[in-house]
Amino acid sequence: MDKAPALPWRDRLLAFWKRRGWRGYLTLVRWLKPPGGRAELCVATRYGSRFFVRPGDSVDHHVLHEGFYESEVLEAVRPALRAGGVLWVVGANFGLHAVTAKFLHPDCRVIAFEPLPAMSARLIEHCALNGIQLDLISTALGERPGILPFFVNASGNPGASTLHPTNAERFDYSILVAVERADALIEGAGLPGPTAMIVDVERAELEVFRGLGRHLAQPALTHVVFEAENEMLALSPPHPLAQLLRDAGFALTRLQRNEHTAHGCSNFLATRASA
Repeated sequence: MDKAPALPWRDRLLAFWKRRGWRGYLTLVRWLKPPGGRAELCVATRYGSRFFVRPGDSVDHHVLHEGFYESEVLEAVRPALRAGGVLWVVGANFGLHAVTAKFLHPDCRVIAFEPLPAMSARLIEHCALNGIQLDLISTALGERPGILPFFVNASGNPGASTLHPTNAERFDYSILVAVERADALIEGAGLPGPTAMIVDVERAELEVFRGLGRHLAQPALTHVVFEAENEMLALSPPHPLAQLLRDAGFALTRLQRNEHTAHGCSNFLATRASA
């Protein structure tokens, strides 16, 4: 891989300033950024992939200050990202995991699902920024196909946008998005089935896995990372997600966070004995 050009000096200076929490950041932005120029900073992750981040957004904040967000997720699936592998990233957001996975493992096919147009646009830009190509499908995955309202958090945490809003959350607007079953895309549209998956869809994980149908139990699918309540593995009777994945032949473990990203949910890894 060719050596990437140096990051813009203005962005490097602003990122250095922001990480240290020094006063006057916005003033410095006004001095350094051209009038009408983009406010995002171009930064490199600890893996070498690059992204335009918005310091005020939740995920972007961690990328800027810690070099990545939920790197335990990427590390958990990397053993499956070999030549001939197919990684599905469901709820790809601006492409942090999908783009970095392809950047690190160019021989693995990466398919990103992201229904929010603003995030899809950022993902496409980040592909170009990193000189990689992946497959972007701008639909949501679920158990039943259709057109559903998608509730958008556009002011601070776009990654919290969801098909399943709660009264405890605030959303800025809603849009209509297409929802497809994964097995229909595999069997009807010829999409290659996954050998690894990252699923972060804000309380719609169970529907995504049910939508895979018989493909969830395919031996080729060896690594699945998903988000669920912290106590999921301790519940009795078993959590529906845990039961479904165990019935499909997976063993489950809770991943330890690598960055300061703890909240009410954790990332879990489902693996087969063969993996």
